[in-house]
Order: sequence, then structure tokens, then C-alpha cells
Amino acid sequence: MKKTFMEDLPSLLGRQVKIAGWVHKVRALGGLVFIILRDCTGLCQVVVKGNPDLVKLARSLNMEDVIEVKGIVQRSRSRQFPVEVVAESISVLNRVIGGVPLDVTGAIEADLGTRLRYRVADLKRPRNLAIFRVQAELVDAFRRYLKERRFIEVHTPKIVVYATEGGAELFEVKYFENIAYLAQSPQIYKQMLVIAGFERVFEIGHAYRAEKHSTVRHLNEYVSLDIEMGFIEDENDLINFEEDLIKYMLQSVEENCSRELKLLGAEVTIPDRIPKLRFPEVKEILVEYYNLKEYEDAEDLDTRGEELITKYVQENYGVDMVFVDLFPLSSRPFYTMPYDEVYGRSFDLIFRGLEVSTGSQRIHQYELLRQMMIKKGLNPDDFKYYLEAFKQGAPPHGGFAIGAERMTMKLLGLCNIREASLFPRDRYRLEP
Repeated sequence: MKKTFMEDLPSLLGRQVKIAGWVHKVRALGGLVFIILRDCTGLCQVVVKGNPDLVKLARSLNMEDVIEVKGIVQRSRSRQFPVEVVAESISVLNRVIGGVPLDVTGAIEADLGTRLRYRVADLKRPRNLAIFRVQAELVDAFRRYLKERRFIEVHTPKIVVYATEGGAELFEVKYFENIAYLAQSPQIYKQMLVIAGFERVFEIGHAYRAEKHSTVRHLNEYVSLDIEMGFIEDENDLINFEEDLIKYMLQSVEENCSRELKLLGAEVTIPDRIPKLRFPEVKEILVEYYNLKEYEDAEDLDTRGEELITKYVQENYGVDMVFVDLFPLSSRPFYTMPYDEVYGRSFDLIFRGLEVSTGSQRIHQYELLRQMMIKKGLNPDDFKYYLEAFKQGAPPHGGFAIGAERMTMKLLGLCNIREASLFPRDRYRLEP
């Protein structure tokens, strides 16, 4: 007999089934024992009665013991469960040794540090499974949308010699007799693939930043949803494309994760239009509207700036996300296409007070790209294979990346980005 998932039980009323999972709770009431059993689709109530040996076995079960139950599906009197399984047999597949370090039912809360230390036990909580089901839906929707529009999924190296985003925020690794780095992004490979004729590519992969921060919004390893596309006119083509993509991703979560959203108390709002503001406008809003003179010479947005501009668009546009375009070249990577001498054709998507995506039109002219490298203090000789590609027919192109954990965090109203990472890596956490 095949295993039946908990969510399929209501359609099998009166049928014999085999279910299996983890003991979530056990409650004995006279000659009855009620077992709440959990699998990856949800919870089910198992009723054990009549058979003294079976009742004795059920009473001996502990939380998180792994069991298999055969029985008949019947309607339940419980408000929590529409149906229940009346057990005919119970097989113990494995017993917990020494107990579970956390209360997986969620009735007794633990601080985040403790939860992350005992992450496997923490992930057993239905709330956490819901978080990662939503994240999986976001990623799956991202992939579906792009594949339907002739994008090719690619997998680029994560051991590299290039500092693609500049700066010293690199994890160094020993690569035989050479020094290499963990990739900050797939940026240069995305561009080279566009030039190679792939034209439209995307990648879902890990990115690494050796930033010594310890905030609720940063990770040192995260999942990046990257795209690159050729034959664009400017960054506005990318912004319009990303707007439609984001709406599709949100709609997919709304349609396919209603149970998870309810459990998490989260609400999906899909804007008719995502407003776009230019960076000089944003500075003016912060200086004039919020009377914050310290932003007069700002070259980027800090946490406070992102939160305030979100508040501004909520009050003036009735939405919780905004594109900010034309950031200063001084704050952007070397490959950013200039708009003029000061600003670049680069943009951020800010969602509920946090930058969740960054993109730009890229420089596709060899000599201009080389000059921008030098201006940023980089040695073109260190990028010879990358630069060589731009001599071989580079079309106008650009792209963007979405942080999966940041998007999940803001969509679900999580307080800390570590909750949106299965096994987070931060300044002080290298295990589990």
C-alpha cells in the first residue's frame, strides 16, 4: 500500500489508507489515545481505541517518533480536523533519542539564536515549513515566467578569479596553487553568455559576500535570482520586465500558497503599477519632505532612506514597493552604463522598506568598459577573458538580481532574514 499524504485524506472518506510521519502530539483519554501525526503536507489526527496492545503502543510514543499507521478514514468531531484516521495498526519506524531540544509545536517559543543552533528541530515547526513553501513558490514562479519567455537557465562557476562587484568583500579560497574567490554574483558570466548568443539567460544560485555585518537584513551566503537579456534600449526595458515578473511571482504565491499565508498571517498585495522615482527625486523627498539635510550629498540609500521612501510611496501611491532609478555611478559597479557624467542607468526595487533587487543596463562597448574599470581602480588585465568577449559583438544588454531571502522576508513580514534561510551563514554562524 502506498503512503497517503495528509492533505489528500478528506477525499478518501471510508477508505483504508497508510499514512506516515512524525508524532506531533499525543493525548490519552481513558481507553482512547489521540495522536497528531505530521508529514510535509500537514497534520492529521489518528484515533487509537479498542485494541489494548495498540493503545499501549500509542501511549508509549514520544514527540517526533517516526511512525506508520494503517487505518480507516472517517469524519472527525474535532474542529481542527475535517477527517481522522482510526488506527488498525501502528509501526514504529524510529524513536527519538534523548528528546527534541525545542518545542516543535510552537507552543513554547525560543529565541532565534537557540532556534538556529538547533535548526533541524526548529524546521520541524509547521510555520517554518510554510515559510519555505512560499519561498519555493517564488523561485518556481521566477523560473516558469522566464522559461516561457525564451530564457535559458544556466549554471555559472562559483569559484572565480574576478571581483565582479569590486571592493574587498570576497571570500578567498585556495585553488590548488592559485588563489580564487567565492563568486559575489554570476554577473560577468551572464554577460558573456548574452554575447555568446544565448541572448536571454537566468540563474538561481548562491552568492557570497564577505561583509562583516550583523544585521537583520544581511547574509553572507544567499540565493540570488539573476537574469540577463540582450537587445534592450535602456534600463527602462528592464524595469518594465521586472515589474511584470514580480507581479507574476506574487500572484503565484497568492494562488498556490493560501494555506501557508493564512498560517503565517501574511498578506499579498499586488500593485496595478509599481511607481518609479529617480535618485535625485528621492534625495529631494528625503531632504524636503522629511527635512533630512544629511541626504543632500547622499550617493546611495541607507536603511532609513529605504524605509522612508517606502512610507512616502505608501502615502502618495498606495503601494508598498518602488523602483529607484539613476543611482550615482560612484555607488555602482564598473559595468554600469552611464546616464551622464554623474548618474548611471542602474536601479533598485525597494519592497516594504528594503532593497530586494538591483539591476542596470550594462556597458557593451569595449573601450568604455575598459575606461570604467580603470576609473574604479581595477586593472583591466585581471579581466582579460571578460573584456575579450566585448570585442566579439556585444549587443546592448542588461539585467537584475532578486534576493530570494529578502523577498521572502518582506513578503511574509519576518523580523529577521535568517528566518528565510534554511541554514543561514552570517558573520558568526558557520554551522549547522
